[in-house]
Amino acid sequence: MELQEKTVKVRQMIETVVKRTINPRWQFTQSGVVALYIQTGLQSLPGLFGVSDIDDERIVDYLVYQLYRQRTSLANGSWRHTYLFSQSALEKYRNQFLSADGKSGMNYYINQWLDEAELSRSQLTAMIAKQKPNPLKKMIYLPSEEPIKKRFLNTDAGLALCQQSTTGWSPLSETCGRCDNWVECGKMTAKKYPELMRFRKEVYHGRKEK
Repeated sequence: MELQEKTVKVRQMIETVVKRTINPRWQFTQSGVVALYIQTGLQSLPGLFGVSDIDDERIVDYLVYQLYRQRTSLANGSWRHTYLFSQSALEKYRNQFLSADGKSGMNYYINQWLDEAELSRSQLTAMIAKQKPNPLKKMIYLPSEEPIKKRFLNTDAGLALCQQSTTGWSPLSETCGRCDNWVECGKMTAKKYPELMRFRKEVYHGRKEK
């Protein structure tokens, strides 16, 4: 699944580069055959670099080089997706950057090409990177808060204590489910922790739909 997600992101990244640098109307075909080709191509890249696992920066370096090198065929419509990871493409990259007599100076011109389109390698790397889970999602429900929430339940004092000593209303809290002040508590919680409340509301609405 992770490789499939990476393939989708890489295809979107390629389309962004071509649209911004060459043709704003260009679209990468959504063919499943193309997706499988890209997926296989990504699996071949570690071998090119002599590593077991390749980082996103190297994937971007490889692809922007190929798009820069193939920009004429992309502009005139003769480009084919098989140019990306062909044996010839792999060899040209190896000779340009990985061999002892390679000339990495071409990166200057590639970076300039990207810069003119207001793009950068770091932006493109971010486009294909795996998103890190938001740590707030681990705080949707905190069992350790239950004893505090149970004290003075359904009283103004309990509401005040809850807001002072816990992260407030949670859709997964049994105590919150029995509390008469949950609506008001939820509004107060949203003001204090808007991002956390957004995740909690997603869970709440998801449970209601079941």
